[in-house]
Amino acid sequence: MIALLVNLLVPILVVQSLLTSSLETLIEIPLVLLAALIVHLSGTIIMYVRLRKSTIENPRKGVLLLCSTFQNALFIPLPLAILFIGDQAVPFVIMFSLTQMILLVSLGSVIGSRYSETGANWREMASQWLKFPPFIAAILASVLLILGVSLPHEVASLLSVNGTITTYLSLVTVGLGIGSRFSRVDIIGGFEVAAVRQLFVPILMGILLLFLGLSDLASKVVIIEALMPPAVFTVVFAGGLNLDTESAATAVTVGTILLLPVVPLLLLLLG
Repeated sequence: MIALLVNLLVPILVVQSLLTSSLETLIEIPLVLLAALIVHLSGTIIMYVRLRKSTIENPRKGVLLLCSTFQNALFIPLPLAILFIGDQAVPFVIMFSLTQMILLVSLGSVIGSRYSETGANWREMASQWLKFPPFIAAILASVLLILGVSLPHEVASLLSVNGTITTYLSLVTVGLGIGSRFSRVDIIGGFEVAAVRQLFVPILMGILLLFLGLSDLASKVVIIEALMPPAVFTVVFAGGLNLDTESAATAVTVGTILLLPVVPLLLLLLG
């Protein structure tokens, strides 16, 4: 299911959303990219300060840093943004996802090298990123935009069905990725990650949005992204680096569960 989303449905959605976006939306993308960097890196900095003098083992430190850095940038915020804001929010969600892929190759590799004996294979990760279908779709759509190509109304209407399918499959994918094994230490770590990822970072972004000058639409997407729990792929990433995968799975699960009561409040929060 993840392969279907990543290799087909999301790339189609990327092309469709970028080629049907308004000029105002496209102009705001640089500021949204800045917001995406802040959302990711602020979590890293806060957790690093928390762990700097900690005596816990490195594999758990690495996992806590990864989970505090990489929130679920696509599979939860995408359906929420479509449901609560509309299809016009999709380009901004895509920018968050692509920013995350770049940080995964760079910052993720640094964290892996620092806290794992095996380190991280930079070339392999960079190769995977460059072959990431949504990234390729974004490049293709950008080129078509520069050339002045737009989607015919009939094609855009047909592809709009893809947004609905992607929404439901994304939610199912998140449910399948939740971990089921827990320990007291891992649960405490999960709550620490949630405090950083889903409390401190959203508060920080709420303050910064007062000064970034983003539109109401873009600001709503930033708030949704800032509230997201750790990404499911951090579990796979941690396993590849010989980090503590059970701690990663627990952090993802705790964060996702804590998000559930917040979702109904998003209707009020987003106005």
